[in-house]
Amino acid sequence: MVRFLKQLDWFLIGPFLFLSLIGVLMVFSASAAYSAGAFSFLMRQSLFALIGILIVLFFCFFVKIKWLASQKVASFALLVTCILLLFARFIAPATAGTGAHGWINLPLFNIQPAEIFKIVVVLYLSSLSAHRLDKYERQLRRPSLSTNKNFGDHRFLGYTRSQILFVLFNFGLVLIMPDLGNALIALFLMAVVLFSSGLKPRYLFAAIASVTAIYVALPSILKVIPNHFLTKHYQALRLLIYIDPWPYAKNQSLQLVNSFYAIAHGGLFGVGLGNSIEKMGYLPEANTDFIMAVFVEELGSVTLFIVLAVLLIMIGRMFYIAFHIKNNFGRLILYGIGSYFFIQALVNLGGIIGVMPLTGVTFPFISYGGSSFLISSISVGIACSVSRVYKNQKLSGKQRRQNLEADK
Repeated sequence: MVRFLKQLDWFLIGPFLFLSLIGVLMVFSASAAYSAGAFSFLMRQSLFALIGILIVLFFCFFVKIKWLASQKVASFALLVTCILLLFARFIAPATAGTGAHGWINLPLFNIQPAEIFKIVVVLYLSSLSAHRLDKYERQLRRPSLSTNKNFGDHRFLGYTRSQILFVLFNFGLVLIMPDLGNALIALFLMAVVLFSSGLKPRYLFAAIASVTAIYVALPSILKVIPNHFLTKHYQALRLLIYIDPWPYAKNQSLQLVNSFYAIAHGGLFGVGLGNSIEKMGYLPEANTDFIMAVFVEELGSVTLFIVLAVLLIMIGRMFYIAFHIKNNFGRLILYGIGSYFFIQALVNLGGIIGVMPLTGVTFPFISYGGSSFLISSISVGIACSVSRVYKNQKLSGKQRRQNLEADK
């Protein structure tokens, strides 16, 4: 048992368990006004948490990263995701009220393929990039094996046209759901993996400059677009609400305005677990997209900073291992997964406090939902599997140093 516990990376497992527990408590509290009953949501979220723990342990001890690094495995995962995206967009019914597609309804929980795509595309690009980097390193060690045959005119940024088109096709399906929020997050994650695999810095600077310019110019751009066009299109309306939510406080921006009220009511230390006012029918989606508004109202901003600190410990551990590990795939996948958790939390919190447009993105481990929780659990499991490789790398390095000292 002691040996089993030592093999776990507690800088990853600890935050995962802590955030999962907070999530179960908050889902129970935030679901008080739902007709299905808070206890029903408690049982479901507890089940998701239990399955998530088993998933993490399974990936940690039984899934080798060389299997995940296989291009065949990564391609198959993206193909399955593509099928799910096609089904969700063209066969599954649209969401009531918005007309957007994106969910596959199951008895126990609903599947959101766009959520799956975000982590699968990280896996896919990490596998392809690691394969390219491994080949390049072998060529450096053995120049006689060098060949330019595999880097011909049919490649762009080191990837074949078919690989690029495969990713873009899946990305396009997410866009036409329409699901602009998850599409932009996926685009960010793809950029992280590409730049981590050695893309030239000038492309990174150009990307950052472009995103910054769009963000700064967005209010001016929206003023030029006719108001009737913005109010008739669901995604455009979210941008309009982001600029000025108060004229639409009784209808389209009801969620955001009540989120402001919840955060203001909570203050530094909150009004106590279970005592939220806004969750009692005033704040729609109280246990999913806006659960952190209920969290701040009940437990306060100070507790929110503690939760963010715990999440940052997990993310920081992933980046630390990625920086030190010698395995290319392990490095790239950890950069991608760490960025996935960071951007999910950033976009969710940015939306509820009004500094970013609302996107419908959940907060990792705390928001209610089977898709997001299980995908996040798989991500932590992969990170734990990579961590075991890193620990073995450190042990082998220590053994080599001991051998050298013995030789002296």
